[in-house]
This record gives sequence, structure tokens and C-alpha cells, in this order.
Amino acid sequence: MILSLEAERREEVSLDSIQERAGVSRGFARKLAHTLVLKGWLQRVGRGSYLLNPARHGPGADADTDPLRFGARIARPYYFGFATAAELLGLLPQASRVYYVVTTARGSSSLVHAARFRRIRVPPKRFFGTETMTRRGETLVVSNMERTILDCLGRPELSGGLGGVLRMLESAGDRLDWTRIDRYLARIGHRSLTLRLGFLVERLPSGPRAPSAWLRRSLARPSDPYVPLGPPREFGRNGPHDRRWHVIRNVPDSVLLAEVDVR
Repeated sequence: MILSLEAERREEVSLDSIQERAGVSRGFARKLAHTLVLKGWLQRVGRGSYLLNPARHGPGADADTDPLRFGARIARPYYFGFATAAELLGLLPQASRVYYVVTTARGSSSLVHAARFRRIRVPPKRFFGTETMTRRGETLVVSNMERTILDCLGRPELSGGLGGVLRMLESAGDRLDWTRIDRYLARIGHRSLTLRLGFLVERLPSGPRAPSAWLRRSLARPSDPYVPLGPPREFGRNGPHDRRWHVIRNVPDSVLLAEVDVR
């Protein structure tokens, strides 16, 4: 079984494929897959789905410890997002202890791996803004820079907090495509995201210089309600009100200043 998969350069194998390849019953195919997992030749990445541990790892069939190779097979479709994408794109310096895999697929699976994974499910209409990159010979799908920043601003708890989001904005600098950001904000449809982004961009002395036309279009309207800068569960809903962006500054400066210098 393993030699035939190696010869065909297969990295993934399903329970159906094991049953057909071995010419056995469904029950015996499950037993065979379970045995190969116990012996270290396969890693389970989902229900009836396995990842081959290549023979090049040695006669002991040591498991592949590369979390990116493993995480890329947890779900279909998928992309690495939030803090994981920020690290892969060079927006954050340190590796997170959690690998975030965004998918439209339902369900979850119990995964055995040295790293910790978290699946984030989004509706199909929110699955956009990705690019591919090659890392250690593996082709990965990752949210692009603009989508990564908007995702992390929407859920800062998955990106090291608002201090981490500010660090990303500073790292991105003038590489941000504001036409793309405008398009993504329209597709996401959360006005609060635009207000918080504008507020943070104007406070970063060394961050991205948003086009003046974008700033004028995005400024708070009289009808816009005031929105908390940070998650109310963590920071509450009280704080100074910024009239320009209708943002409630409920996050202490000590949190925002943790990563960058903010005005």
C-alpha cells in the first residue's frame, strides 16, 4: 500500500482509495487505515482522509511535523488566515501557537499533530481574497494582505489583539491596495469595520498612507452609530468618543502601544 502510493507520488489518500487499492471490504479497509496510522505511515486529517508520511523520513515512518503541509489538507476549500496568514506574509514577526484554517466546509475532526489547529468556518460569499505561495516546497493558499488585515481587524482575538493589528498595518505600509480594500469592505458589508480601520490608519505615524479620497468617502456620517474600537467583551463599551470616525476608544493606550507608536 505505502510503496504504491510512493511510486505514484500520492500525498493524500481516502478510505475509498484504500479499499479499492487493497481489494478488501469496507470494514477491513478501516482496520488497515487504522493500523497504518498507528505505525506512523499515515496521518488522519479528516473523516476518511489521510496524509502519507513519505518514506524519505526514514524506516521509522516518522510523522511529518510540518504544520503547514498538514493544515493545507484539513479542509477543502481552505486558506490559512488571521495570525497564520499575517506571519506567512511577513506582517507579524513571531509564529503563533495556533494555525488558523479558514473554510466553508462544515464539521470538525479530531486531529493528532504536534501543532494546534483551529478551523474557522465562513459562508461561501465571504470566501474570497486569497493568493497562493510556496513554502518549503508546499503550495499553500493564504489570504492576501488586504483580506488578512480586514479579517484580523474584525476578529482581533485571532491575531494577537488590536496591538497585533496595528503592527500589521505598520508592516504593510504603502503596499496596501486601497481599491481592493474598498471592494472587500463592500463585500463584507460591515460599516463598523470601515470606521475602525480609518480611525487606526490616521493614528499610525509610520503606517499606510490611505488616499485622501478614501478617507473622505469613509468618514463617519451623522447617521452612523458609535462603534467600540475593541471587542466589548474584553474592553467594555465605555471610553472617549471620536467624532471624526464615530469610534468609542474603549481600548487602553497601553494595549495599542504594545507593538507600535500611536498618536
